[in-house]
Amino acid sequence: MLRSARSGRKTLTDVAQQELRQAITRGTYRPGSQLPTEAELCEMLGVSRTVVREALRVLEDDGLVTRRHGVGTFVRNHPILKNLNFNFGITEMIESAGLTPGTSHLAIQTIASDQEKSEQLRLPMGTPLISVERVRTANGRPVVYSLDTFRESLLQRAEFDPQLLLTQSIYNILQSSLGHVIEYGIARLLPVTAPDHVTEKLNLPLNALTLYIVQTDYSSADEPLVYSCEYHLPDAFDFVVWRRGPTRMRGLRADGSQ
Repeated sequence: MLRSARSGRKTLTDVAQQELRQAITRGTYRPGSQLPTEAELCEMLGVSRTVVREALRVLEDDGLVTRRHGVGTFVRNHPILKNLNFNFGITEMIESAGLTPGTSHLAIQTIASDQEKSEQLRLPMGTPLISVERVRTANGRPVVYSLDTFRESLLQRAEFDPQLLLTQSIYNILQSSLGHVIEYGIARLLPVTAPDHVTEKLNLPLNALTLYIVQTDYSSADEPLVYSCEYHLPDAFDFVVWRRGPTRMRGLRADGSQ
């Protein structure tokens, strides 16, 4: 069942596409099935047809659905649920793989910003930061070690419950509890040998390779809000990039001739 999109701080299009995305990833609409008509989605989500069309466009760009002119919108038979073009938290990533997310380790502490974090967050050296260390699980198996840092001042005048970090992503907490929306993130992906403390927490053998993702997330005003370092088990997830085209080159017919 889809909830009304007319709530919260996000735009109607953001909420509408997220509701549809979750309905697809949780199996409400199965691969190959047809989504309700635009008119039906407007009524279910409580939004205009313009919002519904824009939400469907986003899902199509992410490779989740395909629209057939004059027929309708269908869930792709092989939906790309871990599209690297879409910035979402580890919780959502695990859910989109059809697994149950969890947290086997959580540690929160205040630290002073070092050179690396100061450069990424554009802060003076020594600025107080909140460091969130977590081990995320999928169906009980440790699959991701993450270290998220953000400036301590983000917590001022906010009622923040640290226990939310056991079940929610940083992105959700920043928006719902602290009023900060992540607009985009810039990430680097590298194969690295896991450090000893990561090896221990992920139950890996010594010198095991992991997929290392280091990312800085920004607000709509291009202000860096979160700096994250994540170690992913390489066999736990299948990261995919949705690549369009190539479009037909000018001057060439469909068969490639001039």
